[in-house]
Amino acid sequence: MKINISVNDELVKRVDEYAERNYTNRSAVFAQGANAILLQDLIPYQLGQIAVAFKRIADNNAIDEESKKQLEEFSKLAELLGGKR
Repeated sequence: MKINISVNDELVKRVDEYAERNYTNRSAVFAQGANAILLQDLIPYQLGQIAVAFKRIADNNAIDEESKKQLEEFSKLAELLGGKR
């Protein structure tokens, strides 16, 4: 999908230099940057959700559907961050 954004000249220069050094293009650099920001925001949220799920599992001595869903979401994030092991 194409979008239009406005950025200052110095940032464009730095992005272009980074892209050239890393054999990529400007669009990929902006996409990677946006993805990094979104992951940075998602990680603390997911850690909080997994803590809640573990507490609920410990309190109930069973895995309920909501906890199972939270564990699956956390597993997806872990795979995204570190790859499958």
